[in-house]
Amino acid sequence: MKSYLDLVPISAKVRRKQNSMSIICIVLAVFLVTAIFGMADMFIRGQILQAQQENGNWHIGIRNISDEDAKLIASRPEVAAAADYGVFNYRGGQGYTLSGKNVAVCGSNESAVTEIFAALDKGSFPANGDEALVTNNAKNMLHLEIGEQIVITMPDGSERAYTISGFMNNTVGIMSRDSYGVCLTTESFRAIYPDGTSSNPADYTMRLLKFKSTRNIQSSIAEIKQQFGLSDEQVSENTELLGLLGQSSNSFMLQVYAVAAILFILVLIAGVLMITSSMNSNVAQRTEFFGMVRCIGTTPKQVMRLVRKEALNWCRFAIPLGVAGGIVLVWVLCFILRQLSPEFFGGMPAFSISYPSVIAGIVVGLLTVLLAARSPAKKASKVSPLAAVFGNANDLQPVKKAANTKFFKIETSLGIHHAKASKKNFILMIGSFSVSIILFLAFSVTIDFMNHTLTPLQPWTADISVISPENTCSVKAEYIEELRQNSAVKNAYGRMFAYNVPVIVNGEEKVVDLISYEDMQFDWAKDYLLSGSLEKAQSENNTGLIVFDSQNNIEAGNVITLNLNGSQADLEIVGVVSQCPFSNSPGVGKLICSEDTFRKLTGETDYTIIDIQLSKNATENDVRDIHSLVGSQYTFSDERMGNNNTRGAYYCFGLFIYGFLVLIALITLCNIINSIAMSVAAKMKQYGAFRAIGLSNRQLAKMIVAEASAYAIAGIICGSILGIVCNKILFSKLITYHWGDAWSVPLVELGIIIVVVVIAVILAVRNPIKKMKDISIVDTISAS
Repeated sequence: MKSYLDLVPISAKVRRKQNSMSIICIVLAVFLVTAIFGMADMFIRGQILQAQQENGNWHIGIRNISDEDAKLIASRPEVAAAADYGVFNYRGGQGYTLSGKNVAVCGSNESAVTEIFAALDKGSFPANGDEALVTNNAKNMLHLEIGEQIVITMPDGSERAYTISGFMNNTVGIMSRDSYGVCLTTESFRAIYPDGTSSNPADYTMRLLKFKSTRNIQSSIAEIKQQFGLSDEQVSENTELLGLLGQSSNSFMLQVYAVAAILFILVLIAGVLMITSSMNSNVAQRTEFFGMVRCIGTTPKQVMRLVRKEALNWCRFAIPLGVAGGIVLVWVLCFILRQLSPEFFGGMPAFSISYPSVIAGIVVGLLTVLLAARSPAKKASKVSPLAAVFGNANDLQPVKKAANTKFFKIETSLGIHHAKASKKNFILMIGSFSVSIILFLAFSVTIDFMNHTLTPLQPWTADISVISPENTCSVKAEYIEELRQNSAVKNAYGRMFAYNVPVIVNGEEKVVDLISYEDMQFDWAKDYLLSGSLEKAQSENNTGLIVFDSQNNIEAGNVITLNLNGSQADLEIVGVVSQCPFSNSPGVGKLICSEDTFRKLTGETDYTIIDIQLSKNATENDVRDIHSLVGSQYTFSDERMGNNNTRGAYYCFGLFIYGFLVLIALITLCNIINSIAMSVAAKMKQYGAFRAIGLSNRQLAKMIVAEASAYAIAGIICGSILGIVCNKILFSKLITYHWGDAWSVPLVELGIIIVVVVIAVILAVRNPIKKMKDISIVDTISAS
């Protein structure tokens, strides 16, 4: 042995079993960090893919600039792609039609279609002003082919013919509005500007820019603004994409960044406390060893180096294991995402490695170990050579205050006294318990954030809607039976509407929309019933439900008088529901009744809208057959793309958030079990001495339970108080700041994590108690 540091590998072999607990702590801390960063990286990757598919892969858009300035900006070295983008009639109503259906007319250049929006499906971008790209829904419905001509009717009735050069992917807006899309060259697009829009059509074209590097986008934006004298109103950011890239100047995104920084600090603190608590217990068990080392001439500084070297030696095994566990977890979650939403996440690689998470796991693992080793190293360096002769230094410390037996039995009082005997250890144990609770309560705010930013699909959400263009009861009722017999249709249900119906209730004149429900929709409404009876509204004529509205005082038990088609009829309100598939217009209530009641009141027999939910095996040919069945006289709103967007975003966000909360709960469980086991192991001699003077195994078990309970109760109190404060701070930054919701105490989340802590304590004391019973008194006292 050339150096005292050579004792480290020797000690590791001798104390392999005792050191395993400390190694497990390091593995858990590294796994926690790697998994969190890996899940965050996975989440951001998924959201970037989705944002690029939904809104395009561009970073900023510039309005109202000349073609010359646009060319200069596009030639800048930091710009990877630049594209023109302008559109007419996107939402309909401007009078552009193709074969009698609304058509959105877009003007752009090739880079917009191929790089920015990746919209080109087949063919090529128009080579001249007489060619056009057409969306796939127009291709399928009109049976178009490349090289054929289409004719667009302008608002003034004139017509322009274009040759099809290729086809584009459909968009959510195009499909939901049942319209077509056509893309022209920028020059051809400008040639059809309506009269009087501008003498300079370039002013109405957005210039989209995509930067090569995403590391310093804000400085590039500032330089472009300054060089070309652009105002903030002229420059628009793709906020969602830049936010995900960490480059958004949006104040709300800055709040999100601040929350992420707070959570990172909490994770770091959790790791430090977890490892420090374990190492403190490890050092406490080896007081004699460090005393012997001092006896042979080692200085306190060398003992500190020895402890640090041991900790770093554990890292050689623990850090790779923790990192590997985190990587495998990320792989599993990526696989789940690909299965749940292949449309968005099918492009995520199966076995990719998140380098930020690996680096974070290694760096934070080493950092936490070095920080955690400081206190135990100092404690070990202060051990006197005398401790080598007399044993545990803690046993040599004079007892200043006896255990308080006034309120508890002797074994319980001794357990509580043991827990408080070492203030540093007590604080570390409480901190270890508390940080887990704080981290859980802090991160639970993201559930509210998810529910505000993403709207999950409701049971009544339709894949396809057949809508009356005039919002009248004109969609034939017989379609329902035909659709239900179609194997591609899971559910088909219709609703009849009577809009802005004057009513009198409690002597006041009001306006409501009268809506019919059939049996399936009444079943869905059960979860939203606030008061009254759904069955009465479903089965009895002249009864109905009112949708709750804070501005409307109609309630269950009221009888309202409706004025329909010049005649009056009474309808009894038999229930109140909190929600329906339609948003309330200001000052207009929503009144729901059965189909029989609606037909009796209005005399109408057909529907205003028929909603269709498709089966999982439905194909595009099935959708086209349904479209052919109902014809083109109705608006055929295809919501599948929008539903997939919503579903994909919700899966991604939900998997990240709930996965992280489960991970925190598991780490809490393992940390508490390990910490209590280490604490008991460090005091094994003391328990042996108690057995020697006559305490029974049952009494020793109660001592261990009392000690663990003291840590748990103090940790729960501190963690709950600080966690609630942290929850409120983060809630105000993420929720109240943006949506104005008032904060309330997270009782459910608090209850969950407290139950986890209690379960962990119960599991933690079982093994030490069993071990105590199995070891003889002599072996217990001589254990080291």
